[in-house]
Parts: sequence; C-alpha cells; structure tokens
Amino acid sequence: MTRLLLHSRALQYISSLLLLSLLLLIGVARGQQTCVEGDQTCSSSSAANDENNPRRTVFIENLSNYRADIHYDDGRFGKLVSTVDPNGGRLGPLNSFIGHSFFVTMHGVREGLVNPSTDEQYFFTVTSALSNEFVIPKDATTSSTPCKDRYPVCKHEARRGECTNNPGWMIVNCCQSCEEKEGYGHLIDSEVRCTRERLNATIPAFDVGSLDKLFTRWATEEEFKKFDPHVVSSPGKIHGGEHDGPWILTFDSFIDDVEIEDLLKGAEYGGFERSTDQGRIISASGEKEKVISSHRTSSNAWCRRECEVLPGVMAVSNRIEQITGIPQGNFESFQILRYDVGEYYKRHHDSSGKNKSISG
Repeated sequence: MTRLLLHSRALQYISSLLLLSLLLLIGVARGQQTCVEGDQTCSSSSAANDENNPRRTVFIENLSNYRADIHYDDGRFGKLVSTVDPNGGRLGPLNSFIGHSFFVTMHGVREGLVNPSTDEQYFFTVTSALSNEFVIPKDATTSSTPCKDRYPVCKHEARRGECTNNPGWMIVNCCQSCEEKEGYGHLIDSEVRCTRERLNATIPAFDVGSLDKLFTRWATEEEFKKFDPHVVSSPGKIHGGEHDGPWILTFDSFIDDVEIEDLLKGAEYGGFERSTDQGRIISASGEKEKVISSHRTSSNAWCRRECEVLPGVMAVSNRIEQITGIPQGNFESFQILRYDVGEYYKRHHDSSGKNKSISG
C-alpha cells in the first residue's frame, strides 16, 4: 500500500514511483550512441559520414541575446532536446536524420523566437548535407503579435474542444486558434485572464474552523478507518497527534497495487522530465520561467488525458473527491514524481505571497 499525505496548507497527492530510465542505446557499425527521447536524435561525438546513411550531424549556434531551448518537432507540442546559451553559445554535435525539424523557444517557456522581419518562428530542418549548421540570428526576438499559435497542431486541438476543456494552457499556447474557434483571444492578457472573478475564486475554499472539523472527521470517524489514518501533527496533540502543530495526517492504506500500476502506466504516456521551480515572469502572457535548481533533483510526469481515464486513476480521483468533499473539477492533474537513489527535494514553502486567505 502507498501512503496519502494530507496537510492543512494544501491537499496534495504524492506517490513515490520507480520507472525505467529512458536511455535508449542504439548500436551502429561505428559504435554505441545515446539517443534523446522523442525522435532518436543522438548526442554523440561520432558523426555520420556515409551519404547513404540517413543520420546527419547537427550543430546549433545562438547569436541572439536569449538563452534558447531547442525542441524536436514531433508533430504535436515538441520534445525538448537541449538548451543553448546566448551570444555565441553552441550546441552539438547532435545526430539526427534527414527531414527532421527543430524549433526554437525562449528558455523556460514555450514562447517562440522569431524573425523580426516576418514574425515567423525559427524552424530548422535537417538536410542531406553530412553536417548541418543552424544559426539563431543576433536579431532573433519574441513575437510582436500577442495572440498567435505556437504549434502547427493548435488548430486540431481547438477543433476537438481543448480551448474549453483546457483553457489556461490553450489560450497561452494556441491563442490564435482559440480566438478563431471560441473568441477567447482577449484572454491572452494575463491581467484579464487571471483575475479572481475569471478564475471563479472569489469565495474562500475554507471557512474558519472548517479544516479543523474535516481533519477531526478523518481522525475519528468509522468510515475513514479503512484508510488507516495516522495523525502526525495536530493542535494540542489532539486525537493522538505525535506533535503539537498544524494538522498533518496520513492515510496509510489509501491506494492499492492495481491503482499504482495504472498510475505508473499513465506516467509513461506523458514521460518524465526533470522537475523545475518557477522563476521570474519573462513573457507578456504572464508565464514564469521554468528553472532547474540544485535543491530539487527529481523527475516528474503529469497525469492527463489518456492517463486520467485509466480505471485505477479514476478510482483514486473518485476516492479523493469523496473524502475531501472537493469536486474533481477543482483538482489539479496528478503529478507523479520519481526519485532515483540520491535525489531529493530540500525543505521549501509552497504558497502564494499575494494570497493571505486561510486557503492561500
């Protein structure tokens, strides 16, 4: 069984998982190469030098003032390959294949770097040349058009209703298609999009005393005993609390092995990426930079779409809704974390400096 940790600052679901490391080693006649997940683009010092071999070597030089992320164009939302420093930074050699394409974004967000003359995002396509040299020009910049699509797949996603089903992400990343489909383009302005009225967050989630009542029910009522509740901390050590402090309670028998298997399976759909922290706001849309820090070394995968409809995942979601009384429409998608041996997340605070309410 896996433990569910609940505390009065936020109701969070954490499941500790172990999955295989996604390193695919492909043997070729001239040795072994390690391929980046997504397109089998390989980071290797051995270059392709056979014209009959579709594998080609790629170098990218960044002359712009922006630290840039390079993404493989997988036909959907891209796969991050690597980051290249500004003002002359170089990336490579990367081993890719003829016809494969890459696109360039500002580091930490998906806002594309564009040609200022055409406002078109930079895409690079691998040619038949044995060595491909791609350059991000010095004048590369962010777009002057606030509402535009970042991916070719945006129109398809808008047609299937994602502007309504997943508006926060779609409006930022597929604004043009959401404007054409739903008339949502004006919401690209974070001052309009992120008001409490727009987010339906004008009423506090908890009244004074309501959290105490909820935790007391979990600790004492018969219907929750099957989850094996354990009071780690409580005000005045009431109900068997080990420590005097804010409520912290674990359900030690909350999830079964079949449900864990479905969560593991769902994690594979999205894939694991290095966990990041939020940095400064660096985009006109209100996006914050994703920062890789030394105090958080885990990897994470989001449970969305096909993961969310797996029977085991649905069972866990329904159970959380039943015991908390919070509708699933108010949930954030499950974030599945993987800690390999020696990885960690140092002590930190999760809170909003602007929100002084009991539930903030």
